[in-house]
Amino acid sequence: MTMLSAALFEAAEGCLTGNEQTTRLYVYAIYIILYFTIYNIIRSLSSICINAGVYEKAMYLLKDDIVAATAALPLIQFENEEMLARRKRAEECVQNDRIPGIFMLLIVLTTSIAGIVSLLAALWAYHPLLPPIAAASVAQFFVSNWLLERESFALEAAVTQGKRGRDYLWSLFTNLGNVREMRVMGFAGYLAGRWKEERDRVNEAQWRLDRKRSRYRLLCDAVKTCGYLTGVALCLWLLGDGAISAPIFGACLVAFASVQDVVGNFFGSAGKIPGFVGLAADYFSFIDSSIPERQEAAESAESAAPQELSGAIESIELKDISFRYPHSEKEAVKAATLTIRQGQVVSLVGVNGSGKTTLVKLLLGVYEPERGEIRYNGKNLRTIRKEALYSRTALLTQDFALYNLSLEENIALADIDRAGDKERIRAALRRVDMEGALDEAGAREDSRIPGEHGGILGREFGGPTFSEGQKQRLALARVLFADRELVILDEPTSALDPLQENRILEEFLRLAKGRTTIIISHRVGLCRQVDKIAVMQAGAIAECGSHEELMAKGGEYRKLYDMQSRWYTEGQP
Repeated sequence: MTMLSAALFEAAEGCLTGNEQTTRLYVYAIYIILYFTIYNIIRSLSSICINAGVYEKAMYLLKDDIVAATAALPLIQFENEEMLARRKRAEECVQNDRIPGIFMLLIVLTTSIAGIVSLLAALWAYHPLLPPIAAASVAQFFVSNWLLERESFALEAAVTQGKRGRDYLWSLFTNLGNVREMRVMGFAGYLAGRWKEERDRVNEAQWRLDRKRSRYRLLCDAVKTCGYLTGVALCLWLLGDGAISAPIFGACLVAFASVQDVVGNFFGSAGKIPGFVGLAADYFSFIDSSIPERQEAAESAESAAPQELSGAIESIELKDISFRYPHSEKEAVKAATLTIRQGQVVSLVGVNGSGKTTLVKLLLGVYEPERGEIRYNGKNLRTIRKEALYSRTALLTQDFALYNLSLEENIALADIDRAGDKERIRAALRRVDMEGALDEAGAREDSRIPGEHGGILGREFGGPTFSEGQKQRLALARVLFADRELVILDEPTSALDPLQENRILEEFLRLAKGRTTIIISHRVGLCRQVDKIAVMQAGAIAECGSHEELMAKGGEYRKLYDMQSRWYTEGQP
């Protein structure tokens, strides 16, 4: 392009002085037009291919990998603050296009080399000092970008927790239950202030870096301008000395500016790579964190396929199991031993924080014990295919959920193929005093505009809403509908009043006959109707036996029972 510009300028000078015909001028003008046309077409096609074939596809694949890595992590890692922060940085890396950015930087560096060499050679032909002046005037872009990207990498790590806190506080304002409590109790302003503080703290750190980036850019541009003026001065001196002609002088200025742009872009891109690689390392660090689990699963599948649970669950044995959460010095469960036989109804009781829910998570294989083992029908839980166990288990957790689906779907989720069996759904609802909910949902559905999604629960979809107690009864109905062999209820009646609690639990215990049932509760009123009671205290099973046995023993269970019985007989808190 530099040579074409010089030839065009010389042809133009010849036409002006009458020494040449205009044909040569037109030929070079056509060459330049063709060059720019072809260049822009190739550039546009390249941009389309890169954006569609690299950026969009890469983002799709990278997000898929994050989902796969998250799914492969042991559930205990979701209690690990460090792992959650690592995942957040991996998501930020993808959202900020860091990995596709590395590819683009490499493309720029690779494709720029030929152009840089040709431009430097053209400048060298005019004068040996022009190439080093042009290159030296933009070398600062490498140093600037290298320093800024290194600081950007450090900033991402420093503000990760702040971003997590900011996002959590924001999520509180998108939840109706939280917003309702905030307004009634009058602390919405405080939480909004906290969110603004976290937001401003994160933004201020980013703004400081952006201000520094602007100052560096201004300084780099000033040095580049000084270099360009130096090149112009040298070209003027060469023109005055007769070393170059006026057309060549114009071509020199075009070539000098082109060298500055191309070499400056090359240096700037090269300076970004270390920082981009550092930020991309966060992504690969998170992806790699799931590799041991994937390899372990693959090796386990190769060496021995997970065992199936053949026949009914005749026994569940916990043998001296202990467990602690990540970064915690205190054991949540310690040396717990318990045997549950087929058809037994077992109650885990104890004050809040005594380890009841954690013990059940271990029993289901959600977490793995640090010591001891759990056996189903004599088989170690580690060797059993979890899906085989879960297909036989109905679970009601403390943080149960109703979904913005139809009432029938909410009840039949665990056995969705039978969602059309309204009689069975109605029977499950009847057992928890919620049969009227089906009629209400049906009335709402009938009154909706044809073609819309009818019967969806939740006020935001125009469907019925329920109190916390009603929601808990619907969740219990879901357990009854599932009709599984092993039933686990974690605080199943915490939102019910005492009369409802006793009646529904009596009905549930009647229906649970023949099923192995584990009920977690800090209330001991229902323990008179269960087969076995395990009293947990500070993570350990302090006592185990029937209601009569433990009352006669006069230990921790007797204290809990006597204390809670006074709530109902004397009205004491």
